[in-house]
Amino acid sequence: MGRPNDNVRGRLTWGAMLVAATLGFGALSGCAKIEARDLIREGNKLYGDARFPEAIEKYNAAETLEPDGVTLFWNRACAAESQVLIMKDPEQREKRREYADIALKDFTKWRERLETKSAEEREQADEQLLHHRLALLNADERCDDLLEYWLGRQRDEPKEEALYKVIARQYSECGDASKEDLWYVKRTEDFPESVKAWHELAIRRFGPLFPEADSGLPYNEQIPPAKRIELADEVIRLLDKTTALDSRFRDAFVWRTMAFRQRQYSRMEIPDPELPEEKLEAIEARKDAMSAWRNEKAVCDIDDLPNCPPPPKVPEGPCCPPPPLTPQEEADGVELERTLNEEIKAIAEAALLAQQEEDAKAAKKKNRRKKKGK
Repeated sequence: MGRPNDNVRGRLTWGAMLVAATLGFGALSGCAKIEARDLIREGNKLYGDARFPEAIEKYNAAETLEPDGVTLFWNRACAAESQVLIMKDPEQREKRREYADIALKDFTKWRERLETKSAEEREQADEQLLHHRLALLNADERCDDLLEYWLGRQRDEPKEEALYKVIARQYSECGDASKEDLWYVKRTEDFPESVKAWHELAIRRFGPLFPEADSGLPYNEQIPPAKRIELADEVIRLLDKTTALDSRFRDAFVWRTMAFRQRQYSRMEIPDPELPEEKLEAIEARKDAMSAWRNEKAVCDIDDLPNCPPPPKVPEGPCCPPPPLTPQEEADGVELERTLNEEIKAIAEAALLAQQEEDAKAAKKKNRRKKKGK
């Protein structure tokens, strides 16, 4: 937030507006100048004591003596803004809006009446005004006004990718999760070559997979396994887009490792499986483990980490763990998967044939009954 001044005009800085004390009173009488200056100083003292409403009263009194002073509007705006920022109770919402209106109006008047000598000063003043305006709208929870501003900015600057994330965040703060998600997706559509757009959408999709903090589990048990696999597949698809654009985007491999782990945790493995479907589930879990390791290995390669030495030797520093399967185990798994799929296909075909035979028998029986009925 800003800081009140005793002064009237001067040079701009990023933190506050510093102005000279003896200028800007125009044709005011000497007594009026002194009285207005004293009221502003009293207001500033009250401001320093965090007595913001009382400070505003002093600035109001000073305005009757100096209606055109730049400093007056800045100081009163700062006091009203400070009061807004401390009014957190929902029951104070109506009164908070009154102070927000005062601050918004006075910051605008300050900018309109401020004399600037260069383009740099004008730009700094405009940024000051915008900064305070957005802070006030946010503190006063004026979602519609904030959205109107950011959506307007996006219409004026359609090539500014950063605005998409700002708009998404604003919808989140306004409690509209569907619109928030829409803008994450829209960003990938409007900027299909953006690595960050695909990556940040993938992270967002991963969110439901995080386990409860106190569950002690590596997965979210509130989500059914099939749904967890579906979510992980979506994350992996999005991260594939990311690494297709940048093959050394480290974080994409980190998150893809996590996504494959989630797939692995979602497999319904049972001890001593007998049915081919049960055996396939175990194979899929091992395949997910290998895919997770390959992405982990990609991170190791980007970080130039050496392979960990075989046990019992202890690594001297960070290193890359060995794969969970040997090449032979992986090849055996591929062959077993092929055999099991053929077995499952044969069982399905036999079941279909048996059903067709049952249907044919039922149809014949039905036709005989019809003939007898005639």
